Amino acid sequence: MKVGCKFWMAILIGCLVSGSVLAGGIAPMPKKEIVQKEVKLTEAQKLEFDFAFAEATKAVLLQELDKGLSLYATCLKIDPSSAVVRYELANIYMSQEDFGNALELSRAAVSLQPLNIWYQIQLANIYQKKGMMDQACAVYDDLVKLHPERNDFYYLQAAIFASVEKFDEAIEVYNRLEKKEGIQEGISLEKERLYLAAGNRKMAYSEIQKLIKKNPYRADFYGMLADLYTEDNDEAKAFEQYEKILKIDPENGLVHFYLADFYRRKGEIEKSNASLTKAFSNPEIEADQKIQFLISILMNGNKEGMSDEYLKELLDILVEVHPGQVRVHALYADFLRKRKDNEGARYHLRKVLEEEKTNYVVWEELLLIDNEMLDFESMFNESSEALKYFPSQPLLYIFKGVAAAQKQEYKAAIETLEEGFSYIGENVKLRVQFQSYLGDAYYQMGDAKKAFKAYDEVLLFDPQNVIVLNNYSYYLSVKGQELEKAKKMSSLCIKLEAENSTYLDTHGWVLYRMGEFKDAKNALEKALEFGGGESAVIVEHYGDVLFRLGDNEKALAEWKKAIEIGEGSEYLAEKIKTGSIPEEEEKQQNEQ
Repeated sequence: MKVGCKFWMAILIGCLVSGSVLAGGIAPMPKKEIVQKEVKLTEAQKLEFDFAFAEATKAVLLQELDKGLSLYATCLKIDPSSAVVRYELANIYMSQEDFGNALELSRAAVSLQPLNIWYQIQLANIYQKKGMMDQACAVYDDLVKLHPERNDFYYLQAAIFASVEKFDEAIEVYNRLEKKEGIQEGISLEKERLYLAAGNRKMAYSEIQKLIKKNPYRADFYGMLADLYTEDNDEAKAFEQYEKILKIDPENGLVHFYLADFYRRKGEIEKSNASLTKAFSNPEIEADQKIQFLISILMNGNKEGMSDEYLKELLDILVEVHPGQVRVHALYADFLRKRKDNEGARYHLRKVLEEEKTNYVVWEELLLIDNEMLDFESMFNESSEALKYFPSQPLLYIFKGVAAAQKQEYKAAIETLEEGFSYIGENVKLRVQFQSYLGDAYYQMGDAKKAFKAYDEVLLFDPQNVIVLNNYSYYLSVKGQELEKAKKMSSLCIKLEAENSTYLDTHGWVLYRMGEFKDAKNALEKALEFGGGESAVIVEHYGDVLFRLGDNEKALAEWKKAIEIGEGSEYLAEKIKTGSIPEEEEKQQNEQ
């Protein structure tokens, strides 16, 4: 059974004040703290103490805190004057955020060994946790006196004062450190920050000016002073500082960033852009800094006076000055992609992949561009390459499968899509995509049975998938199979997208195959109304319907239009020559 922490604390406090545990109970704690005198231990007691202490430490490391407390209590029975036990116990209570008990133990540890630096630091930390900032600072005063070589104690004390907005006290701590060490960059910058927080801008200026006086060739200090003047709308003095930087270091690229911002605020865009060009041309400025600047411009839309042409110039400079920098090419690719320059974006994405083959996001973006550009040869090759690094990414199989199908390599498309299908898990959207593309590939391979099974599965999960509804109904009409089902699907298609000429053509052709020529004519006329007149197939279909309705003259005119557009059926020329639908086509349709 575990014993509660409060119980052990009662025992420990009893040991702390009395140095003994009475038979049958715990020694009462007097109101006034008593400092335990050092206890002389026998050799046997030392061994017993060391063993219990080691076991206690081990228990704490294993997070067995109750056991640790019990063993430390044993240590105090053996040696009631032990400061280290109280220190370790205080750490336990701090970890439990029991700062009251931790404080009593830590105070006792410091009382027993006032020169121990770690006990003092622990006590200051507990005071800080309890919001007793004056007491914490008093501890650091003692530490500074005991260890004048430790500058970090000054910084810690100043940080405590600053945390409760006692800026003057914090500055005084830094003044003492400065008196000891002389003017130092870290001290002055901290004082500048505190003066600004306290609203004392005059003294903030003074701190930077002190640094400039001591380091007259440090350009960054002039830049800091210029920032202060800029914040106070004193542009003339800010500009003076930039000029001083240029005198000290004419090749300093950073000053051109300052000047670019300075001129832009004044509305002098041409000068601003000239300074920015100089900054970007400087190889001493890291590429990441330039990239970060451009990202802030592009992301925040702060492009006043920066045309796309000028931004492209900056990116070109980046590529030239920092060749082989992956982030430069990635940023350039993103810039061009958003401006519809897919060819340029693709070039830079490929540059990224020359250095980083394992960046999946870049592969995916590259493949999307290949698809948009209808470059299925590149899409096939690059998806195949990407799969070497990401063999379990299902989208890569879709890219490769679609590319293979577009190249009319349907067997490869099916093999790729079937392999990728095993990686989709429970993702319904991916399942629909894979089955859609598999259905198309199966049909092109002549396996209509597998194609229609794949389409049925798609519609089971996504009954309003217009692409599958259209393809499925059209292929059924071509086969002359399940025409009522095809009619329902094509009707749903045009209900979902009433102005899609392709879907209207499919619906019209289904009606044609069912012998419903008047309704077919209406559907095809709508298809023509919504852009179908640019499709040889749709125009030819319309001619076929007119022929079936007995309007041979108009049918012939439509067939002639279709052949002018191109890519009609294999029987189109024969239709125009004979003025009728060839027997071979009718026979083929009847057999299907």
